[in-house]
Amino acid sequence: MIESYHGFSLLALFLLVSLTSTTTTIEAASAPTVNVGSISKVEDAQFFHIYYGQSFKVIKNGIDGKSYLLMQMLGLLESLKGITSESVASGCVLRSYANGGLTVINATDTRQLASFSAHFTGDADKVQACNIANFGPLTEKTPLQVKSNYMCLSKSVANQTTRFKPVVAWVQYSQGTWTFAREAHKLQYVMDAGGENIDGTISSNSYSANNTDDMDNFHAILCTVDVVLDETRASDASGYTLSTFMMNINVDDSSCFAFLSNQSLWRYDKRISNSSALDWSDGAIAQPQLVLADLIEIFFPTGNYSTVYFRNIAKDEGITAIGAEMCDRSASTPMEPTIVPCQ
Repeated sequence: MIESYHGFSLLALFLLVSLTSTTTTIEAASAPTVNVGSISKVEDAQFFHIYYGQSFKVIKNGIDGKSYLLMQMLGLLESLKGITSESVASGCVLRSYANGGLTVINATDTRQLASFSAHFTGDADKVQACNIANFGPLTEKTPLQVKSNYMCLSKSVANQTTRFKPVVAWVQYSQGTWTFAREAHKLQYVMDAGGENIDGTISSNSYSANNTDDMDNFHAILCTVDVVLDETRASDASGYTLSTFMMNINVDDSSCFAFLSNQSLWRYDKRISNSSALDWSDGAIAQPQLVLADLIEIFFPTGNYSTVYFRNIAKDEGITAIGAEMCDRSASTPMEPTIVPCQ
């Protein structure tokens, strides 16, 4: 990963950020006796400030000014007492809810919120919002462990790209318009995994499904792509298939699409809860080494690695439903990060 790209290198590799969807907002709190006003501040790595409460830990990112709550890898799920939706991409949170350890509350009910000593929201549009992360660092050494694994994977794939780099496109269909992803961290993932992003001047455009010229241009671009990562939102991810994609791109002749002939059309909604809560929004951000490993397998398939977050809809691969039965540890046991074998 390049040093100049601080926005993602620091956030992803140091496991300090989560961008949860608004449909999976979680309210977190400790016992009512906790004095939230007693919070200590610790200066940590450059750009980050850590605030410790009695039963939670918040990291403020000095780059974007936002704060992030870390719970699951810290083993602090016992402090989580309320959620505002059953759509949560965490087996252990779902188990706690099923066992009566959590209560579904109304986020707008101030009387209910008053019984909690602290609450956090996943709505990034709110001023000073504190996004919740279901995954966070186990110890201060964990980020370094994950960073080392990420860097090892990126270095190992460099040897495979001397003769071929697949051209990759992140695409999204919304309100009748196709666009290419512009988020820097997604483009960086592609480069770190040994792929090549489509030309930036092309990806800055949008293409209306109702405009014939637009769609002709969009189809022409897709003819140059080896791998497509489709991030189109779906109310029911399990129902989003190859047929859905083909209907949305509305093309008569798809013979030039290498990503179809090579069966390399992917979505990052493989791990999901209640058809809408994507683990991509939490787990993938806390463990970027798994995202990188997924993309390396997608770009340079070996058949020896099963992707965690991506599913291949060109091969009719389905979703993995996250349930309470998938939690294999106690709420007080920190979640260990998954380290991908790498030499």
